[in-house]
Amino acid sequence: MIPGNAVSADTMVGMRPELPPIALSIVIATIKPWPEVRRCLDSLHSQARAMGAEIIVADGHGKALPDDVADWYPDVIWLKKAGGSVFHLRGLAMARARGEIVAVTEDHCEVTPGWCERMITAHKEHPNAAAIGGAVENGATERLIDWANFFLVFGPFTLPLASGEAKRISLQANISYKRRVIPRAASQLGMMEMLFNQQLRERGEKLVADDRLVVCHIQSWGFFGTFAAHFHNGRAIAGFRLQTIKWPERILRLGGCFILAPVLLWRTVWPICIRRRLLGRALTSVHLLALLVCCHAAGEFAGYLRGPGKSPRWLS
Repeated sequence: MIPGNAVSADTMVGMRPELPPIALSIVIATIKPWPEVRRCLDSLHSQARAMGAEIIVADGHGKALPDDVADWYPDVIWLKKAGGSVFHLRGLAMARARGEIVAVTEDHCEVTPGWCERMITAHKEHPNAAAIGGAVENGATERLIDWANFFLVFGPFTLPLASGEAKRISLQANISYKRRVIPRAASQLGMMEMLFNQQLRERGEKLVADDRLVVCHIQSWGFFGTFAAHFHNGRAIAGFRLQTIKWPERILRLGGCFILAPVLLWRTVWPICIRRRLLGRALTSVHLLALLVCCHAAGEFAGYLRGPGKSPRWLS
């Protein structure tokens, strides 16, 4: 029995409901049980309802929300896909969303007050932008390993963020797309925003950064779990790329893994050096960053050699 406003994702693949479009849909994928997503929903739900936006929680665990979810969060749409990775879940939910703008955040993030309204305003101000990314701030500040984890993923997208057209914008913690660019059917592996953004740029689409859109990212994998997560992330990225590249590029990328670690370290640290605000934290955690980029590079090597394996399911 699927309670209340929960639906199985199995019948939704590749489909959008025949309902009138709305201004904004917000997608949250999770593979963890309640109350992991509660902090995110508590920061988001009231402002989303005030703006007439829909929230779609795509649940790969099956118990991401309480059974009486309609009492906790009226109108939240609950998609269940047992065993789905967060990438697959996001792909399903984004394909199902009916907003003219489809925003994405994560179950371990808190959005700032007015985030929904600013999201709609930003897209009105940039009607030709395919995607708009905001700023991401770190909410896991007690341990150096958590700072290193944060910097590797979101270091280039911390405040102060230069607003305007950009080559790189923030990823699944704080990003939104025009509905027109969202694939109508999820790929086999799902949605990986980093690679999707690259595809948009290659198609000549415009990406925009906006510093008014801010979320707080609160995630701690633990010491060894953080290294494992970045290995799996690297392998998942390689697995996604294998869907579109041929053997010559695959071999080149295998070789490139041997210089990938220093390249990633530079791309992470240099934007922080320019901004200077978090430079002290970055320098004190740089030894951990160096180890994490090596784990990531090893993961990509394994992915190009053997495919993604179960790595996409490991990530949250």
